[in-house]
Amino acid sequence: MPPEPVLTRSPARSREDIAKAEIGHTDVSAALARATTATFLSLVCVVPLAQSAYDRWTSTSLEPTARSATARVPEPTTSMLVARYLANREAARADAPGFVGQVLALNRTLLEWITRFEEYLDDASLLGRTVRPPGQYVLTRAFGVGNEQAYTAREGWLFFRPDVDYLTGPGFLAPAEMKRRRAIASEWTTPPESDPRPAILDFQRQLRARGIVLVVVPAPIKPMVHPEKMARVYDGWRKPVNNPSYDELVANLRQNGVPVFDLSQALVDERLRSGRPQYLTTDTHWRPEAMERAARDLAAFVDERVPLPPAPDPGYALARVEVTTLGDIARMLDLPDDQTLLRPETVSIGRILSADGGPWRPQRSADVLVLGDSFSNIYSLGSMEWGDSAGFVEHLSHALRRPIDRIVQNADGAWSTRMQLRQELARGVDRLRGKRVVIFQVAARELASGDWKVIDLPAGQ
Repeated sequence: MPPEPVLTRSPARSREDIAKAEIGHTDVSAALARATTATFLSLVCVVPLAQSAYDRWTSTSLEPTARSATARVPEPTTSMLVARYLANREAARADAPGFVGQVLALNRTLLEWITRFEEYLDDASLLGRTVRPPGQYVLTRAFGVGNEQAYTAREGWLFFRPDVDYLTGPGFLAPAEMKRRRAIASEWTTPPESDPRPAILDFQRQLRARGIVLVVVPAPIKPMVHPEKMARVYDGWRKPVNNPSYDELVANLRQNGVPVFDLSQALVDERLRSGRPQYLTTDTHWRPEAMERAARDLAAFVDERVPLPPAPDPGYALARVEVTTLGDIARMLDLPDDQTLLRPETVSIGRILSADGGPWRPQRSADVLVLGDSFSNIYSLGSMEWGDSAGFVEHLSHALRRPIDRIVQNADGAWSTRMQLRQELARGVDRLRGKRVVIFQVAARELASGDWKVIDLPAGQ
């Protein structure tokens, strides 16, 4: 008799194994394969071909609209590349001096340029300008949804996402948070220095060696003073909302002799007393009256702590002007030009005029220097569309009744103005000569998101 067959059981296969086996043996007809390939290639090619045809027809080359240029970045230019290369070279010297450092700086600049150019194409492309604004309009109108930069809130208010992240995120001095920030740094930058204390204290040390007093001014950001616009639970809230590490930072700086001018509680008190907003509805920045209050209070703060010598009255005058425009956060939403969801806002700014009737001008020979960011530029820099000659530095100069020198830049407030100061000193332009006070104004969000690199200033002339 033939031997009985031996029955064996196949090993059990997981659903993943079965799925892989079926995928590997999927039968696709030739017609379906051709149709799928043709559809894919059409989708890949139609956008650049349409863009090229549009550019030729309009004789433009991806010219960005004012909305898209404001919302993100302008077309990268040669001057931008040179400026970023110089900044990257300064940052690379500490890690790899000499030729290697220059190569690293150039590589970082190219990587940043590529990323910025991709963002520029995304903003300025025909597809983006055609599809994104109406799509965002539907999302905002129907669902109250913002985007990756702007949050919608109560009563038509808008908030800048980094501002909200500063308040809702972990303490910026927590070791785990500083480690995380270094780990997620962009490939074109050196890992950021997350702790503001070494940079500020070193800056104070260098200025003190020249007989100059450093005053730090963390400008309160919008949700610190107006949390009630984000959530009803904050209705009637009587204290500014802040990052968990803020009080620790301020206490540490003051213990080391750095005067810190904190205006946040005063603005909250004024909001509760008057019932009037202290910040613009659709913009990142403070209203003119809050900014002017900050300048007056800072002038009194400086007078109490720094013995400034008497100065001739420069004869400044104040002229009120109304300005109507839409805020920067509204432009970040990238809504259609004819949208009616968000209305322009009208404010009364106080333009500071010189004795000759012209606009206020900084003076290099002044004994007060302000390093500031967009909170100093708002109402001062005309391109921000909120008027000119009426900013924080102008009103501080008016309150102190003395000329002021300034170095201001909208972005990267943690390091950019200190770097500009260093570069001018290195070129032989001593912006610190004759100075008695340096006021370092920086948006509070920069305490958690800025790069607080230590910057060595060249020796005095």
